[in-house]
Amino acid sequence: MSAAARASAIAESGWAYPVRFFQPQNPAFWVYALLVAGGAFAFYDLARPLAAYPTAAVLSVVLLGVYALPFIWFITHADRFAREPVKLALLGFAWGGLAATWVLAVPGNDAVLSIYAKLVSVDFAASWGPPLTAPLVEESSKYAGLILLFLLARNHVRSAYDGLLLGAFTGLGFQLFEDFEYLTSAVVANFGASQVEDVVSTFVLRGVTGLWSHALYTALAGAGLGYFIGARERSRGHRFAVAAGFLLAAMIIHGSLDAVVATGGWSVALTVVAGTGGIVFAWRFAERRQRTWIGVLLADDVAAGTITADELRALTGRRKDRKAYLKAKPGRRAARHARHVLGAAADLAARIAATDDPLGPDAVAARAELARVRALK
Repeated sequence: MSAAARASAIAESGWAYPVRFFQPQNPAFWVYALLVAGGAFAFYDLARPLAAYPTAAVLSVVLLGVYALPFIWFITHADRFAREPVKLALLGFAWGGLAATWVLAVPGNDAVLSIYAKLVSVDFAASWGPPLTAPLVEESSKYAGLILLFLLARNHVRSAYDGLLLGAFTGLGFQLFEDFEYLTSAVVANFGASQVEDVVSTFVLRGVTGLWSHALYTALAGAGLGYFIGARERSRGHRFAVAAGFLLAAMIIHGSLDAVVATGGWSVALTVVAGTGGIVFAWRFAERRQRTWIGVLLADDVAAGTITADELRALTGRRKDRKAYLKAKPGRRAARHARHVLGAAADLAARIAATDDPLGPDAVAARAELARVRALK
């Protein structure tokens, strides 16, 4: 593979560019920092009364932490190509949990709900206000953060895949901080009479009805934004239509779930299934360009025999190709070993992309690790 093709893949992917948060010359930095700081102060005011209910506060943090682990594992380990930088993921999480929630969404929701109450009725605002208001206000609040983070990390966020992962972390932050408020407000409302029972019952309700909650919504919206940013070979109108379509899908799924909860319908399971289908579609849509880039980066290693052609197809093909490759291995132990080899090959591609040097010390070390893993049969 020519050096020009490799350089083009690295430049398009943005994997070699570091993420810098402190950019005082960038207006997006100040907007982000001020709004996140404002959200932190608002959250502090909210959490202060919990000093009287330490059991509820600690239990809420523990339950939400455990609840978040599968999401974090899925978001990070399902990325077969390049891990989203931890710094960028934390910036998204902080925006979703602090700025989007307490500075934008809560005041925005209250304002719109008060309009519904005045124009229609208080009952209408209480029952149908959330499914009509939350999708627009909350999704736009999180989306604003995605735009700011793109402006802060424009050299790294280059594809629908980047937008999907960044959106997932942003939505997860919103989801966890919002759920914390729900869990603890139930305790405060009952003056701490049954802290454990109130926290657990609210947690179960929020966990069941919100399985694919904000992490899904913002992942969908982020995938569309990432496509708009990265697919420059397509027309601006096409990219705008795709981005708007993904954002609209996020709002519709959000509103549908809230409507099901508002009506007490039995179709929560159907909404969860629809949400799962949505994230799978977005994931497959987003990773197409990643497969192309990884194939370019590892082409020379295939020619040199470091990686086999079958391994490259399993690594860069569709998930069914990967599953077929692993299924063809004789036994679970062989399949597990093959999975480790593919992981080491993906790490090699990441090292090449990060350094833009396929013969540098990082790439050499990655090839040595690949050889070590391959020998562990």
